[in-house]
Amino acid sequence: MKNRIFSLTTLSQRHSPFTPIHRNLSTTTTVTPPPNPPSNAHPKKTLLQDLSPTALNYYWDTPEPTEEQLAYANKFFARSRHSPFRVWSAAKFRTTPIDTGTPEVAFLGRSNTGKSSLLNHIMDDKVCYASSKPGRTVTMNAFGVGGTKGGESKVILLDMPGYGKGSRTQWGQEIMKYLKKRKQLRRAFIMIDGEHGLKYSDKEILEMFRHYAIPHQVIVSKVDKILAKRKSQIQTGITNESILAVHKSLEKLRPIVQPKGRTEGPPALGELLTSSSSAYRSSRDYLGVAAIRWAILSAAGYDGTMEVKAEQLVSPASTTAEEEP
Repeated sequence: MKNRIFSLTTLSQRHSPFTPIHRNLSTTTTVTPPPNPPSNAHPKKTLLQDLSPTALNYYWDTPEPTEEQLAYANKFFARSRHSPFRVWSAAKFRTTPIDTGTPEVAFLGRSNTGKSSLLNHIMDDKVCYASSKPGRTVTMNAFGVGGTKGGESKVILLDMPGYGKGSRTQWGQEIMKYLKKRKQLRRAFIMIDGEHGLKYSDKEILEMFRHYAIPHQVIVSKVDKILAKRKSQIQTGITNESILAVHKSLEKLRPIVQPKGRTEGPPALGELLTSSSSAYRSSRDYLGVAAIRWAILSAAGYDGTMEVKAEQLVSPASTTAEEEP
């Protein structure tokens, strides 16, 4: 493959991979928990509620998180009166707040990858406006999580304008300024559509991230589309063949996110996570969310400093809006 060097000039002269996806509007509406999955009527299938939270992920350079770590991550992101909340929005990098010292992670993806919906599930609240129409997110939107009364947020999540259909070159330029210059950025999470697969714009972004040495990790969204054709089929359980199909798709992605023999820069983190905004293991526990929460804490530098204690363990279904992390 011919090696390309991407720059801001490239973005302005060519078909920029950046294109806004959904406009994010902060609201006070809370996430309505779905009903619990039905009892298993198919002995050859595994109910999602009986599936391990990491069963559909692929770890090879990093350790798989333990149940205690996942439970702590769920507790950390549980919605409260002080978390999450909108911290800032900016259309240009020069208007973003100065370095606050709070670690930040950014979420990027092609149009309609389910980015805003996933962020709502991660933050346990409808703070991002999710739309099926491309071009809704026109600014960089930052949300603080982990805050307590009288305390600042511990991590900031950014919902970025998307790339692909409906984007504008200037948005891509401003995003690249942020990704290259933001000192408190710890990791960029790039979402790949599991239903439609890896596109040319995704490959451009990955190559660009390697060129500029931007720490990044890949999340495969809409994994439910790989597991079954219809949502009703998933809620009655999934087969071992469906799980194997997910793992095969992740194995095909590994040499793309970590290409051998390439010299343009460091590759993506050695783990592939999956997610779904329509399939859930139990109330308020959507596929992949717990593991992504832990990946965010790891990127922010908390995984080695947070002591996981037995009294901290809590299931996502037992958290309430009044709880404070």
